[in-house]
Order: sequence, then structure tokens, then C-alpha cells
Amino acid sequence: METPRHEFDRIPARRPALTRERLLRAALAVFADHGYAGASVRRICQRARANPAAVKHYFGNKDGLYQEVLHVAASAFAGADSTAGFAEPDERPPEAMLRDLIRDQLRPVLRRNTIGRYLKVFAWEDMQPSRPYKQFLASGRAPAVASAASIARKLLPPDASNEEVAVATAWLMNQAMPFVRNRDVFRSAPFGLRYDNAMVERLADRLTHLALTGLAGRPRRLD
Repeated sequence: METPRHEFDRIPARRPALTRERLLRAALAVFADHGYAGASVRRICQRARANPAAVKHYFGNKDGLYQEVLHVAASAFAGADSTAGFAEPDERPPEAMLRDLIRDQLRPVLRRNTIGRYLKVFAWEDMQPSRPYKQFLASGRAPAVASAASIARKLLPPDASNEEVAVATAWLMNQAMPFVRNRDVFRSAPFGLRYDNAMVERLADRLTHLALTGLAGRPRRLD
């Protein structure tokens, strides 16, 4: 049985790791430390103890390898199985879809394995988005983007413009991110948050309520 891609960091050391899995694990570490521009196939292969030809075989090139790392990271933040079909229609009420989206965004605060490296990869992109990252977003392989866009369309008025949908989508994608990015900060004074499963469920309820309130109607003019 094939190991899910977003679980490649959990392969037991006693089992010989597959070359593809080793490359993904090494690439995550190198891209997290150096960003896309500062990382090299040679450095990744040295860390993975793999031949550079393996990158071409499994991923095509550095861009393909990086996009796969982005897919793994985005799937982890979305709480999604990377083998699932994200384009499948979701017929549930948008309120239920929204709560699941936010709860899944919050789940990484309960994990410590590779969450820091995932955050570092996206932090590099926040500073200077790379070409492969832009292509990755445009490809539709980021599950949170597709889910947030679907929810925004269902909750906004039927005549909402493309701009309104785009803004709402970007906003929904980041509802939980402050709590994930600043997990350790919020655990300390003056916040003192204690993350556990029950707290994540309460926080998901609260953020869902706030998001639904924000999407309930069009914004009023400020002038």
C-alpha cells in the first residue's frame, strides 16, 4: 500500500525509505532553510542520498519537485488527503463547508512534526513569490483555494462580482493562519492559549461565526 504523500515524514527509520519519499523529505528541509531560489538539486540529492537523475525521473526538474513539496504542505494545512479529488463538487451547506475548512486549517497547531518547515516554505513565498509557487496556485492543486472559492460563491449574493469572490476567497483561506503561524506566541503571555482538540473545535466554531457574519452582506461604503 502506497504511503500517503503528506505522511512521508512518518516513514519509520527501520524501513528503507523509497527514493521518491527521501527526495521529498530532503526537499522540504532544504526549501524550508533556503527558499526556492537558494535551494539546489545537488544539495537536495546530497541530503536524500540520491542521484540527481532521480529528481528528473520522479519530478521532471527542480520546479516539479518544489511544486510537489508545496502540494504536500498545502494538503497538510488543509487537512486533506493528497490523493483525494479536490475538484469534486461539495453539496453540503456552505456553513458546514466553512466550518470544516477552518477546523482543518487549525489542525496543524496540534502537530509538531513538520509544521515548522511547512511554515518556513510559505514564509519564503510571502517575502518573494517564486514562479513555481504562482504556477502551483494557478494549477488548482491547493485544496484550500478551491474550497474557499466554492464557499465564497455560495455565501455571497448571487450577483457578487469576480473581484468580491476573489477577495472573500483570499480572506477565508487565512482565517486560521494567525493561530498556526503564531502558535508558540499565543501559548505565552499575555494570551496563554492551550491548544488541544476541544480548544480547536471551540476556536473553529468562533472563527466560523465571525466569517459568516462578515460574509452576510456586502460591505458598506466608507465615504
